[in-house]
Amino acid sequence: MKVVSQLMAKIFNRLFKILYWPICRMYASYLGNRPADALLRFFCGLQFRRTYHFWPNFLQPSRFSEKVWSRQLHERDPQFTLISDKFRVREYVAGKGGSDYLIPLLWSGDKTEEIPFAKLPLKFVIKANHGCGYNIIVMDKATLDQEKTKQQLNQWLNLNFCTDTFLGIAWGYRNIKPHIIVESLLEENGKLPVDYKFFCFSGRMEFFKIDFDRFDGHSEKFFDRELNGLDFFEVGLIPYQGEINLPYNFEEMICVAESLADGLDFIRVDLYSVGNKIYFSELTPYPGGVSAKFEPESFDYLFGEKWTWK
Repeated sequence: MKVVSQLMAKIFNRLFKILYWPICRMYASYLGNRPADALLRFFCGLQFRRTYHFWPNFLQPSRFSEKVWSRQLHERDPQFTLISDKFRVREYVAGKGGSDYLIPLLWSGDKTEEIPFAKLPLKFVIKANHGCGYNIIVMDKATLDQEKTKQQLNQWLNLNFCTDTFLGIAWGYRNIKPHIIVESLLEENGKLPVDYKFFCFSGRMEFFKIDFDRFDGHSEKFFDRELNGLDFFEVGLIPYQGEINLPYNFEEMICVAESLADGLDFIRVDLYSVGNKIYFSELTPYPGGVSAKFEPESFDYLFGEKWTWK
């Protein structure tokens, strides 16, 4: 009976995404750059209820999850377009005095056929600037299928991450002009570096998490500002159980994160520390998008309390 119930739940979830999400995207697209109205809030509320098991208050949010969704639905600050753009955010970082933290840019352009593969090093990362997960990590150029890579990039370039994915409400991505960037590949002891993600509220880092092995057995560990480990996690990810040694330049990383977060009521700042040098990864205005969930839910309130709502 339990197996049948689980199967029915999977079927329902699949049908919900296939049938309902496109309706939500269509209506969000119809609204364009306007903030969400009551109907879009209702559409999104159904998905929120399915994920978090309570009906949200998007107009007067209190939990962190509600505030992330409300920001997507209502806030139309052009700065979100700038910081969500994986290419133009480099301007933002440089403007904050962070040029030294930028990952070296090897090439950028709008056309896949112009990527100078012959001139690129053995290892590098190719990104499309206008969405999440649009990354190709090249560990050995000699084995790279260039035509397949171009096909994948062209597929991404023809998508609008806001209007064509999920519920269509990640507004910061809506008006980004698609672009290709190629950056140096960062490695630490022959492996991809761990990610340090700083949750900054009103320019102050209150929590951070470390992501390990993002592309192979992804696990995570959260901490508060006093470096106390927090016994909570995001559903779907594995709590990290190993020993953790923070880099010697961790205090500097906090300063960098808070500098980049200055002027924003909330932003997640992602950084690396490789070879005793800090590198900027990205700024994330909508961490978790429309699917992340904290367990236990008390941390949803804790994070939400730190976010001073307008």
